[in-house]
Amino acid sequence: MLMTGKMRMSDQPNGSSMPAIEDERHDLKILQNLRKIIRSVDIHSRKLSMQHDITAPQLITLLAIAEHGPLTIASISKEVHLSASTLVGIIDRLEAKKYVERKRSEEDRRQVLIYVTKLGNKFVTQAPSPLQETLAAALSELTPLEQSTISLSLQRIVELMEAKELDAAPILETGAIGIHKNHK
Repeated sequence: MLMTGKMRMSDQPNGSSMPAIEDERHDLKILQNLRKIIRSVDIHSRKLSMQHDITAPQLITLLAIAEHGPLTIASISKEVHLSASTLVGIIDRLEAKKYVERKRSEEDRRQVLIYVTKLGNKFVTQAPSPLQETLAAALSELTPLEQSTISLSLQRIVELMEAKELDAAPILETGAIGIHKNHK
């Protein structure tokens, strides 16, 4: 066996060499990488807020409404994976910026639909990516298979953490899991 760094290369019967993973603390490496991802998302979200006066959850919400047409808060919640209570605050702030407006449905007066305004549509056409630029560029260079592999791996991590029901807000929160705060 050939030792290379922290991986050993073992000869396979078919003549190819496959890496054999040494016993090491993968839990620590996973945690370190997750912390780097979280930090990067936080930095990007702060950059969005400072440069464009919009938070990542607000941008994602605005883009979903623009893409899917007038929506109820419940429908937006399903699209962006945020709770309805979180979205009320986000919609309030987007409405204060004149990017969206609430209107009663003509067909069912009990429903309130969220519409993108002309100013909101103008912002959407010039909107920055909600994804960090370097990541977005790097992902676009990958094959569809590689993109799918990354997506599935991240979905699996969410499942392993039993975090399927948590909000997908790209703003960091502190405190116990399951306690919900509104985002600004």
